Amino acid sequence: MKKIVVMSDSHGFHQMIDEVKKREKDADFYVHCGDSEAEDERMKGWLCVRGNNDWYSHFPEHIIFQAEKLRFYVCHGHRFGYFNRGNAMLQTLKENNCDVLLSGHTHVPQCDEVNHFYFINPGSTTLPRGGSERSYCVIMVDGDQIDVTFKTLN
Repeated sequence: MKKIVVMSDSHGFHQMIDEVKKREKDADFYVHCGDSEAEDERMKGWLCVRGNNDWYSHFPEHIIFQAEKLRFYVCHGHRFGYFNRGNAMLQTLKENNCDVLLSGHTHVPQCDEVNHFYFINPGSTTLPRGGSERSYCVIMVDGDQIDVTFKTLN
């Protein structure tokens, strides 16, 4: 079993990065889905991608990693747009032979499953939208099964 801690859209509030890691000390993977607005050195120990506000980082646009039997595609999500977003996300997973898409950008927590493909957005740790609270998520992976728990920050 693997534990994946996912956060996004901390927008320069670096104490949130430290707080999440402090709360989840036993993770196998720490993933930031972009708009950390942190420099590369600050994100050591994290799988981190570039968001549309990450002007000073050298993070990649996307990352692919495997946990147990599932392949994860990580990106910020700003390139999917708002029209046909779901179809574009599904196509990205299929093109990259991945099972789970982790993304941010919308600042709204999401966990949807479509035909055994998963779309997960942890929300924002600092600037939530859509009536949500400041959040991140923890994903437990056992073989090809996942369990997603959203956690709020006060």
